[in-house]
Amino acid sequence: MVTTNDDMPHPVPPSAYLRYKENWLFLIFDKENDIFGAIHVGSEPIFERISFACNLSIQGKLFKHGRQIPFPDDFAFSSEVGDGYLTVRFIKAHEQIDLSLQNDDLVLEVSFFKRGPLFNFDDYDSANPDKVLLKEVMGIATNQQHVHQQQGMQVRGKLSLNTNGAATRDFDIDALGYRDHSRSIRSDNLVLRHIWTGLHFPKHIFGVMTVTSSLRPNLPTLCGYVFDERQGLRALGDIEFEGKGEGPDNQPANVEFRLTDIYGETFSLSADLQNRFASVPLQSEKPGPTPFVYGIVENFAPLKLHDTGEEGIGLVEIGKRVPKDQI
Repeated sequence: MVTTNDDMPHPVPPSAYLRYKENWLFLIFDKENDIFGAIHVGSEPIFERISFACNLSIQGKLFKHGRQIPFPDDFAFSSEVGDGYLTVRFIKAHEQIDLSLQNDDLVLEVSFFKRGPLFNFDDYDSANPDKVLLKEVMGIATNQQHVHQQQGMQVRGKLSLNTNGAATRDFDIDALGYRDHSRSIRSDNLVLRHIWTGLHFPKHIFGVMTVTSSLRPNLPTLCGYVFDERQGLRALGDIEFEGKGEGPDNQPANVEFRLTDIYGETFSLSADLQNRFASVPLQSEKPGPTPFVYGIVENFAPLKLHDTGEEGIGLVEIGKRVPKDQI
């Protein structure tokens, strides 16, 4: 049909803002030293840039590093990525990744070691063919590459704080951590909301997430996994989230999880965001031309696994789309 607006400029479809990205996220949960951190590396080759960010809460004080550099020519299969201050070195696949940061405020030298096996979210999709696929929501069914992996880790190393160029306090780090690695077509500015988690208990590791896209607002995805020594690594099946109460920074006071693995075993978990240990902000990508930005809060929180009585520690990352004029 020919219409009166046929010759005029047309609205830009939201899918036009999709971009290919490869991301790494590293988390530090050092309760003993009161050090909690989120380190993010995000590449956007279509914009010829790669961004590095490190947000550390050190005994209640926020330390931030952020830098953007041109997309490197030797990016593919490089053994390290860095911006001259923050460097990530890939030492042994699925076993060890080293991370260092040196600036005027601090020197951080840590290694992330395997605590549990690597989980690929494609394995959730293959175990749950009746569920909404993560790549259908995040990749917008573009039939492009979509890989998302995460792993529970141990973190060991040192952190030194600086004043006027001189070390003033040293910390030995021996704590729990987490890592996440993804590559796909996506644009976080077009996501409505999400929850992403890395949850550690003495005998269990969980990773659970949900994503709702503005392009498919009535079709959220839920996915996740559990690992323990008894049953090993396996996908979850049915997943339920619920935020309750009003906590700090417009976060819920508590987040409750009701999970069932593919073998029918059930788990009841809760994260106490009201009494979180720390929080740091995260900007997952540079804001695009849409009238929104995507705001993320990293909540480092105490956990409870009600079925076994285990107490744990983990991250509940909550993100939502926010109009630019509200920032």
